Amino acid sequence: MVKRTLAAVAALGLLFAVAHPAAAVDLNAVWPDLDMPGFTFTPFFTERVEYESNIFQAPSRIQDDVIFKQIPGFVIALPFGGSHRLDFGARAEILRYADRSEQDTEHYFVLGNLRLDFPGGLKAGLKEDFAHTSYPPGTELTGRIDSTTNILAPGVEYGFADRYAIGLDYAWTHVNLESRVDQLDRDEHLIGLTGFYRVQPKTDVLLNVSYGEKDFDSVSQRDVTRWLVLGGVRGFLTAQLTSTLRVGYENRQADASRRSDYEGFVANGDVVWQPLERTRVSLIVDRSPQESTFATNFWYLSTIVTLAAEHKLNSKITLSGRVFGGANDYPDKGGKVNGTFDWRTDDLAGFGLGVDYQIQRWLGVGLDWQWTTRDSNFNTFDYTNNVVAGKVTLSF
Repeated sequence: MVKRTLAAVAALGLLFAVAHPAAAVDLNAVWPDLDMPGFTFTPFFTERVEYESNIFQAPSRIQDDVIFKQIPGFVIALPFGGSHRLDFGARAEILRYADRSEQDTEHYFVLGNLRLDFPGGLKAGLKEDFAHTSYPPGTELTGRIDSTTNILAPGVEYGFADRYAIGLDYAWTHVNLESRVDQLDRDEHLIGLTGFYRVQPKTDVLLNVSYGEKDFDSVSQRDVTRWLVLGGVRGFLTAQLTSTLRVGYENRQADASRRSDYEGFVANGDVVWQPLERTRVSLIVDRSPQESTFATNFWYLSTIVTLAAEHKLNSKITLSGRVFGGANDYPDKGGKVNGTFDWRTDDLAGFGLGVDYQIQRWLGVGLDWQWTTRDSNFNTFDYTNNVVAGKVTLSF
């Protein structure tokens, strides 16, 4: 109790932290011979303190704690060659628990995006997304689970005849989890061909056909083959409305086992509405089969819809909020503790509220609250969790 009280006092003190001013680094100004206008390097450091009411997302014997997070990182923006651009960022999260030091850990994240735009309609890109974290993957697993995920995604697109374009993209995903769930360790491959038709100067309709495989390291019975057909809109629907939403059909077939396959509706992406310069509202949709460790199920169907909003009161204060709901549906029956069998269904819900105050260009503070809950017909998987946090961010 004493440690938690001291941690709460420390969290309050962080909100009034004082730092010395510093300026963002314009590397082109430091080294003019680079001749790369817009080349910037922005290091940052965030001190975040969280109180979490249910750190293992447990249905009973709930344990809470205060978590200190030191988050150093940097962002590089590099325009070059006229129309080309490289964005690259990395950060670490150093987690220290007030009461449960055995949970102390570090997280690492790297995100890169290379975009090449050549004369004549040819575009190419490469995306890299690396995460090493103890947050549970997906919405089925709970607790603290160490995992490493790396996604490498090259792509190329060629525009022709004014309104038409064709794109070829590939994504390799490598997933490695700790030993108690290492049956989900795998490599995923997905290659797709997309046709675009420009209906307005900044609006394309698209049709995508993709083929994929999932190869599991230790449980070959989990290997699957996938076919997807997706349609969607890219760009502006109206002057205030943009879309990356894709909807369609997935056929997921097991290579060897006789477990249930999936054939049905899938969707991913968002629609963003900006009615005012300072107001932004996003509808985010994801419906897809996810890997499962529950009973005899190899997968579950996850459906999540999120509504998020952000409003800038002025140049310094930003309010944000989000609410989400969804469900996890399992294709095969599992046994309950009372000896009966049933199909598992989880109902998911949550919301978050936040406020950020940019005191100076180099100094910002924030407060946020997140509430999540899961209600399952297998009540041993129920949980509710609250996270209340304060943060201070320095940008140099």
